[in-house]
Amino acid sequence: MRHLWPFAGRETQLATIRSAVEAGGAVVAGPAGAGKSRLAAEVLSGTGDVARILATAAASDIPLGALAHLLPAQPPHGNVIRWAADALGRERLVLMVDDAHLLDPVSAVLVHHLVTGGRARVLATTRSGERAPDAVTALWKDDLLPRLDLAPLTLREAGLVLAGALGGQVEAPTVRRLWRASDGNALFLRELVLAGESGGALAERRGVWHWSGEIPVTTRLRELIESRIGDIGPGERAALELVAHGEPLSVDALTALAPLETLRRLEDRQLVTISPEPLSVRLAHPLYGEVIRAGCGTLRTREVLRSLADEVGGRTGADPLRVAVWRLDSGTAADPAALVEACNIARNVRDLRLAARLGRAALAAGGGTTAALALASVLFYDDRYDETETVLSSLTDAPADDMTRAELVSVHGLNLFWGLGREAEARAMLTDACATLTETEPRQGLLVMRSSIEYTMGMFDQLGRSVAEIRRIAPLTSRFELGLVPLEGGRLVHEGRARQAVARVDEAFGSLGELPGWLPSLTAGLAETGVGAAVLAGDLAAARRFADVGYRIGEDYVGWDRALIMFGALRGRVARLQGRPAEAVRLCRQAAVRLRGRTLHGGLCLAELAHAYALTGDVAAVRATTELAGELGLRVGHQVEFAFRLARPWALAAEGDLAGAVEAALEAADAAGELGAYELYALHDAVRLGASGLVADRLARLAASVEGDLAPILARHAAAEDAPQELDAVSLAFESLGMLLHAAEAAAQSAAAYRRQGLPRRQRAAETRAWRLARRCEGARTPALTGLAMPQLTARQRQIAQLAASGLSNQDIADRLVLSRRTVANTLVQVYERTGLNSRAELADLLFT
Repeated sequence: MRHLWPFAGRETQLATIRSAVEAGGAVVAGPAGAGKSRLAAEVLSGTGDVARILATAAASDIPLGALAHLLPAQPPHGNVIRWAADALGRERLVLMVDDAHLLDPVSAVLVHHLVTGGRARVLATTRSGERAPDAVTALWKDDLLPRLDLAPLTLREAGLVLAGALGGQVEAPTVRRLWRASDGNALFLRELVLAGESGGALAERRGVWHWSGEIPVTTRLRELIESRIGDIGPGERAALELVAHGEPLSVDALTALAPLETLRRLEDRQLVTISPEPLSVRLAHPLYGEVIRAGCGTLRTREVLRSLADEVGGRTGADPLRVAVWRLDSGTAADPAALVEACNIARNVRDLRLAARLGRAALAAGGGTTAALALASVLFYDDRYDETETVLSSLTDAPADDMTRAELVSVHGLNLFWGLGREAEARAMLTDACATLTETEPRQGLLVMRSSIEYTMGMFDQLGRSVAEIRRIAPLTSRFELGLVPLEGGRLVHEGRARQAVARVDEAFGSLGELPGWLPSLTAGLAETGVGAAVLAGDLAAARRFADVGYRIGEDYVGWDRALIMFGALRGRVARLQGRPAEAVRLCRQAAVRLRGRTLHGGLCLAELAHAYALTGDVAAVRATTELAGELGLRVGHQVEFAFRLARPWALAAEGDLAGAVEAALEAADAAGELGAYELYALHDAVRLGASGLVADRLARLAASVEGDLAPILARHAAAEDAPQELDAVSLAFESLGMLLHAAEAAAQSAAAYRRQGLPRRQRAAETRAWRLARRCEGARTPALTGLAMPQLTARQRQIAQLAASGLSNQDIADRLVLSRRTVANTLVQVYERTGLNSRAELADLLFT
C-alpha cells in the first residue's frame, strides 16, 4: 500500500508542531482525511513517554471511556479528575488525543486540567466543522494551546504528493483530475490512487503515470464514502441520486422531484451544497457522486435519468447536451436531431468520447448524412482517422446544399492530410469541390481548409495566393477573418516579420470574445502561430504564454489529446531554448503519453523529445525516441520535418560525432530553403557546434531580414569566432533573452578564444561564467561545454570566498575564522586569480546562483 504524505512543506509544519509540543502542546484541526493523525504520529515518533488516546463516538457517552486503558481499574469515590490526573501526570509525558471532538465531557475536562496544570503536554487532533466539548474548544479559544488548521491540498501540493507516492512523473491532466475528484482531501486522494491502480485506470505509460477511463469504485472507496455520508432514509437517498446524476441542478428542478424539506436536511448534514447565484444544488464532495451512482442498479439509474430528462428538458433554457445524454442513458433517446445537436455541442467543447457516443446514437436512430457528418468530424478531432474514413465511405447520397457538402469535403480533406499524410489528394479534393459550389461562405470555408494544408506544408507562396482568392470572393465574416490570422501570421514569420506576427496574434486573441460559441480550434491555431513568432522574435516569455494558452485548451476542454500533445511539445521547445533540457524532457514525455497512433503532432512531440534528450547526452533515450517516432510520428509538413532535422545534429553530437553533427546542421539549413526561420536556427546550430566560419556570412544576410532581438544575436555569435570580448557580449545578450544554454556555450567559446590568445586571467573569468550558467541548465551536455568544470578552490579559499560573497568585510572574516586580516586579503586575491573574477558581487553570483 502506497504512502501518501499529504502536506507540502511538511518539514516546516513538523518543526512548528514539535516546538509547540515542547512548550506545552498543540491542537491540529482539519477536515476528515486531511492527515491530522498521520502528522501527529510523525511529530511524536521517537518521543519517549507518549500516551495515546483515540476518542470514538461509541465511547463518547462513557465518562473517561477514551482513557480507560490508561487508568487504574477502580476509580475512587472522591475527585475523579484529580485521581485521573495523578494517574497520568508524570514528568515529560506527552498525551496524544486523536479526534478530541469525540471525547466524553469528563475526559475533555481531564485533558483541559492536564494542560492548565502543566502536568502533561498534549497534542490533540480535531475535525473542523464538528462540535467539540467546551473543555476541548477552550484549549485554543483561551490561548492555552496553539491551533494549526490543515487546509485541503492545493493543485501543486497534490502533484507533489502523487509524484512522491507513485515514484515517478505524473502528467498534469491526471494530477488535475485526481485533485478535483478528491477535492484536495489527502485520504480520498490516496484511495483514488489505490482504486486506479487496482482497476488499471492509473498506469505508467512510457515513463509517465496517466489516468484513463472512469473512476472505479472499489469496496474500500465505497465503504469510506458511505461512512462519511452516514445513515440516510429512502427519501434522502432518492434526492441524492437525483443530484448525483444531474448536478448541478436548480433548486426549482430538484424540488419538483423531491420534497424541499428533504433538501434542507441534506444541506444541514453537509451532504449537498447550495450556491446562491444561481440557486443550484451540488453534492458536497465529488466522490459522493461516484459512489452514489455506482450504488444505483440499471433500472434505478434509468428511472432517475428519465425523471431528470422529463423535468429539466421541459424547462426554458435547458441544456440540450445534458438532456440528450440523460435520454441516451435512460434508453429514451428517439430524436436523431436532438442527438446530432448534442453531438456537435460535445465536439465543440472537445468532450470527444461523449460526442462519439452521441454521434453513433444519432446515426443508429436514422440521422442519415447529418449524423454521419457529425460523427466523422468527432472521430477526426479525436485522431481516429481510419474510423473517420469508414464513416465517410458509408455515405451514398451526396448532400443537397452547399454548406453541408462543404463541411463533408472539409472533414474528408483534412482527414486525408492530417491523419493519412495524403497531401496532394486532400488539396485536390478541396479545390475540385470548391469549383462546384455557388454559395460564397462554403467556397471560402473550403479555401481556408486548403490554405491550412498549404501553411502546414510550408507552401507560403501558394498560401499567399489562396488567401488573396478568399478575400476576392467576398468580404470576410469575423470568424473567417480571425481564422486567417494563424495562416497569415505564419506567413509573416516565414518572411521574418516576427514582431508583426506576434502583434497580429495578440490582437486576434483580444477579438475572440466578440465571437459566439466555443472556438478551441481557432484558439489553438492562434496560440501555435504565436509560439513560433515569439520564439523568432526572441521573446521566450511570450512564447511560453502562448504555449500555455494552447495547453489549457486541452485541459479545459475535457482533455483534448491533440492540444495536450501539440502544446506539450511546444512548451518543451520553449524550455529547451531556455536552457532547461530536463524540463523539456518532462513536458514532452508528459505529452507523448497520450499518443495512440501516427499523427503530425505526434511527430512534432517526439522530435522535440529526441532533441531535449540529445542535449542531456542520453544517447539511448534519443535512439528509443527516434524508433518510437517511426511508429507514432507522421513526418508530414515543414514544422514536423524540420523539428526532426534540427534534432539530428544534437543526436550526432551526443554520440561524439561532431563532424557529422556540423554536416547535419548544414544539411538542415540547406533543406530549409525558403523557410527562413528554420534556416536561421540550423545555421546557428553550426555556430554552437564550432563551425562559425562556414556559416557566418550566410547567417548575417539572413538575420538582416528578420525582426526581433534574436536574429542579430545569432549573427553576432557567428561573426565573433576569434573575438572573445564580442563572445562575452553575445553571452550576456543570450542571458538577457533567457537563453541560458546558448549563453553558457558562448562563454565557453570565449574562454577557448582567450586561451588561444594567451590571456589566462580572462580565460578563467570566461570559464567561470560558463560554468555558472551551465550549472543552471539542468545537466545539459553539448560540445561547447565539454570539459567545463567548477573553478578549483581549496577548502579554505571556498570558505573565505563564501563569507566575502555574503557581504562580510575582510576584518569580519578574519575575526570569525581567527586569521589575520592580511591572510584573508591574500586568500581573496588567490580566489580572484583562479576564478577570473574581480569583486564580491561576482563571487556571490558564482557561488549563490
